Amino acid sequence: MKNSNQRSAPILSWAMIAAVVALFIWMARNSLLQASPLFVVAAAYAFLLFRVFSVSTRAYLVMHFGTLLIFFSWLSVEDDLGIPAAGSWLLGFAAGAIGSGLSGKGSGAEAVRERERKAKDGGGFTGGIRLALVNAASVAILVGSGLAHLAFQSPTVAVAAVLAGALVCGWALYRFPPSALTRNVLQLIIPAEFLLLMILAGNTGQMALPFVWTYGVLAGILLGGRYWSGPRLGEPRPPFSGQGTKRRKRKPVRKPQRKRQARQQRNRDKAAAR
Repeated sequence: MKNSNQRSAPILSWAMIAAVVALFIWMARNSLLQASPLFVVAAAYAFLLFRVFSVSTRAYLVMHFGTLLIFFSWLSVEDDLGIPAAGSWLLGFAAGAIGSGLSGKGSGAEAVRERERKAKDGGGFTGGIRLALVNAASVAILVGSGLAHLAFQSPTVAVAAVLAGALVCGWALYRFPPSALTRNVLQLIIPAEFLLLMILAGNTGQMALPFVWTYGVLAGILLGGRYWSGPRLGEPRPPFSGQGTKRRKRKPVRKPQRKRQARQQRNRDKAAAR
């Protein structure tokens, strides 16, 4: 029964991918040539997210937020492009996510994601060029998306300043992290600022404002929270590096042999007295 289920799983995955592709072709039938590159890019993005970016927990989480943000980005420019950009992105991402499970042990699972924590001592995290490259690629995607909004929607000095300021804010938040409570409160500003800038964008006509803000902050978080040079290349910075106090194993408390012998002698004396 187990072998039968293992053989049927790839068939089901390919059938689901075929259904997603068929749905995309039907949806974009009037602009299939223009929408196809977007579908392919979204599928590649999903495959990288689940199969490559998953080696870094922080990049994996940030790029998940980026997935939803990119969807709203395409939705905001859909009318200008004249193609179903948001739908093409969503269907392409679905196809790539399903396809990522066809190679290896599965997509997004804990078994697939390599642990950053060192197994030897239970403290600290591994680094290396691979984690640095994964995070650098994530930063490049986020910054590139923000620059694309800036160039296509609102090529103004104000929007460029918001993008640069957001990048610096995200970097400072994780490069010089405050207390946990303060950091969590400051992180709530990200969605609140997105909503405020969306209202401001509607009043000023600079529709890229909320998007460049969020892309910049997410990219800054990845930049500020990791070492980018030296022997600790790729490692996350404290307090996210897990470099806390190691737990000491409790040794069994052994009573001195003399006390144990004295207690046994008293018990023998009491038994003899009875």
